[in-house]
Amino acid sequence: MARVLVIDDDRSYLASMTGYLRLKGHEAEGLPAPPPAGNIAGRYDIVLLDIDLGDRDGFESLDEYVAAGIPTAMVSGLADAKNAVRAVRAGAVDVLEKPVDLDRLEVAIALAWAKSELSRSDKAGRDVWLSEHLFVGESPLMKSLVETAERAARTTLNVLLHGPSGSGKEPLATWIHLRSPRCAGPFVAINCAAIPAELAESELFGHRKGAFTGADRDRAGCFAEARGGTLFLDEVGELPQALQAKLLRAIESGEYRPVGADETRKTDVRVVSATNRDLKAEAARGAFREDLLYRLAQIPLAVPPLSARKQDIPGLARFFADKAGVGRPCEDALGYLAGREYPGNVRELKSIIERAGALSSGAVLDAAFFKELDTMGWSVRPDPAAAGTGSSRGNGAAYPLDEPLPLREAKRRMELAYLERQVELAGGSIARAAQRLEILPNNLSRRLGELRG
Repeated sequence: MARVLVIDDDRSYLASMTGYLRLKGHEAEGLPAPPPAGNIAGRYDIVLLDIDLGDRDGFESLDEYVAAGIPTAMVSGLADAKNAVRAVRAGAVDVLEKPVDLDRLEVAIALAWAKSELSRSDKAGRDVWLSEHLFVGESPLMKSLVETAERAARTTLNVLLHGPSGSGKEPLATWIHLRSPRCAGPFVAINCAAIPAELAESELFGHRKGAFTGADRDRAGCFAEARGGTLFLDEVGELPQALQAKLLRAIESGEYRPVGADETRKTDVRVVSATNRDLKAEAARGAFREDLLYRLAQIPLAVPPLSARKQDIPGLARFFADKAGVGRPCEDALGYLAGREYPGNVRELKSIIERAGALSSGAVLDAAFFKELDTMGWSVRPDPAAAGTGSSRGNGAAYPLDEPLPLREAKRRMELAYLERQVELAGGSIARAAQRLEILPNNLSRRLGELRG
């Protein structure tokens, strides 16, 4: 837990506050007067500094502590907006009013502790973290994205990630969380497209027992689970419009009401969301709330498709091969992979490398092997003409139309290839693919099972 120093000239308050913090598991010490910054730098994760110290002004020490990089929250016995603004401008991590709201105090301590932990990590550790989360590449687009995401992570603003399926939006959301002051808190992810519309409100806000058929117990919901951390809303454009208004209220007011509950509850989350839709266009035609879009996209980040960063493909291919423990692609294979198209983006490249590793018996993966792999089922070739006159090229898929097969088997193969491709284009989401195909998700899953069987 956090190391906390409480500075207050009221000794009874000092004793009660340090006692409370110790009960909560923190290492807490108390002093009636502020020591020099040099005596405490690096020893505490946060200092709780009283503004009014009798014959001393706490702001004098605040300036000294901030300059020394000591996270400091100011505590005041008076509700003084001018002092609060002054403290924040001077660099205080928070301003707390006596009697201190204990929930808010815990959040301030958690954020300061997380920041302190982050500052102790070295560059090598950060580089390893980056590679572990798929940010491999030296393309200008990726360098710019990582730099902007780094700045966004340090803020408290909500972030909207926009990019095609498979481009790495969820890993980037995780990265933003772990680089933020909230990294000590939970990271809760929810796929809005995978939740039935009638259950979406319960998933987000929870419910009380008996609120609806099947609600046999209380459920906390994602907002409660993510308290003090980050809530990631994947495919946020799929949320029903009726729920968009409730989400907006929760973000704006910090309050929500579980389904079937009479009372409102407070929340403290940062929202990072992702979409492959053009939400501005959706808002313009009334399919998505414009006011919610502005709240979600306080910082918008565009995640590029793999086609826009092809120079990163060799590095990504090597990275995935190393992670999977398979043979490394040789230079001619890397050239072939770099010239290939990737409608499924980084996720598709990862899948290809893993498939190659599973089917290859050699230590080295060459171009011929990947070309052969691309003929097994659907493929996306570097040159559309390479598909030949006997292939269906409407969507880049190479079907073995010249192979003599019973008509039933040919239909099975082609339908299976088509449905698997649709699921791939939907980012692996059965629900999203079914929506595009205008069938029920259960029917799509069952049909895939029959065709594969």
